[in-house]
Amino acid sequence: MDRRVFLAGLALAPSAHALAASLDDLPLVALPAGADPLTVPGLSWFGTGPSAIEIFDYNCPYCRTAFLTLDAMVAKKRLRLGLIDSPQLSSGSVQAAKLRQAALILYGPDKAYEFHRRLYARKGMIDGDAALAVAEDLGFDLAKLAEAANSQDVRGRIIAQARFLDNIGVATTPSFIIGVKLLSGWPGAEGFGAALKAKS
Repeated sequence: MDRRVFLAGLALAPSAHALAASLDDLPLVALPAGADPLTVPGLSWFGTGPSAIEIFDYNCPYCRTAFLTLDAMVAKKRLRLGLIDSPQLSSGSVQAAKLRQAALILYGPDKAYEFHRRLYARKGMIDGDAALAVAEDLGFDLAKLAEAANSQDVRGRIIAQARFLDNIGVATTPSFIIGVKLLSGWPGAEGFGAALKAKS
């Protein structure tokens, strides 16, 4: 989708996935020349192992499916997972993304990842209320979290991420940046593992 539309607050786009039988079937394309995801504000990392960056929306059902595999790989030290927010499916997605960024600023990557994990453990729609409930369970200061979530810093991060994703041609969630290539959709555990192995 065109993230310039998202930046205007108008986009509601469907997510998609792709199940690949082999590496040749994977929808992998090279990143545009000069595109460097490591410079994107608000990119966060968790775990150790081969690196991949997930581009996700908390209310994307395929992102939730992918999370089960990704989190298991992180736990087994088989993946260093980067996260870039792409909250395009609802205003609730935007609220949750802003609160995740606020958690990252205030509490660091480890607690922000636990926040991320617990959000995905919830059933149903993920929005600001759901994210605040998780934050409260984790003992976060809700007043400080809300203040940070509504700050210009967090707003700037979300906008910068959206512009970067638009520039590299991301059209769906989840998508993954693996090395210098973009993988669109969730190809299943085997497909993702093949892409990760091919990169290393």
